[in-house]
Amino acid sequence: MKKVVKFKFQDKEGFLSVVEKSNQYYALVQKDTPKVADIQNTNQLLISYELKQPNYKEVSAKILFDQELIKWVYHSLEEDKNLYFKQLDDSLCVIEFAVE
Repeated sequence: MKKVVKFKFQDKEGFLSVVEKSNQYYALVQKDTPKVADIQNTNQLLISYELKQPNYKEVSAKILFDQELIKWVYHSLEEDKNLYFKQLDDSLCVIEFAVE
């Protein structure tokens, strides 16, 4: 089942395709983006679990660079047909945050 959440960063909205494991969500992102740098500094991200009428909440978030985790998230999203990125390479990292 496809799972997507909405995020807000610097007055821009976007979507994160996520997979769930142990009450955590994991999403792939490009590691050289301002959003990633901000999460590394603040450990926070504005997330809405409601897509049509977003209600953003600040959640604790972490950026992870573990290659095995990145591969697992990539392949899980691919299996769910919920994959945004077209290839797995070292430009990706993972955002981890709690399931509401």
